[in-house]
Amino acid sequence: MIIKYTNFSDGIHQFTQTETVKNLKLEEPFFGNVEIRCKMDKSPHQIVLDCDLLLHTKLICDRCTQEFNSDLTNHFQISYLFSKESQKVDDFNFKFLSPVQDKIDITGEIFEYAELSIPMKTLCREDCKGLCPKCGTNLNLKKCSCKNEKVQDVWEPLKKLKDKLNN
Repeated sequence: MIIKYTNFSDGIHQFTQTETVKNLKLEEPFFGNVEIRCKMDKSPHQIVLDCDLLLHTKLICDRCTQEFNSDLTNHFQISYLFSKESQKVDDFNFKFLSPVQDKIDITGEIFEYAELSIPMKTLCREDCKGLCPKCGTNLNLKKCSCKNEKVQDVWEPLKKLKDKLNN
């Protein structure tokens, strides 16, 4: 996604752009279009982009293994400082722009923040009951006939030892 910032005067500007996941080189679980809403604060010495991503994903629930669609969001901010010399900076959200440049390409940032928006634990819903550990029935759809026996706790001996030592 390219932003031609020379088309904007100094000050605060808001804009929205849409791009397909294919053009952004995003793969599964993303599909459809990516929407980015940006607030650009442009001054003679710097540009600050404050952006929100909206992404459509097809995920698999970690508890019940059902596929579901989810809209994910992510927020990022990048500062661009105008400089005649190219300088290397360790900060990912701080970059230098040459005075001869007239565009900013934020495709790489969108890709990174899209990937970071995927949750570590994906749930189809907060109260997902998951699968029966014995028969594999999806407990969200129906109740199984398995007896609810207490699963042997492998940590029980250590808990008893801890209780002994604490007394």
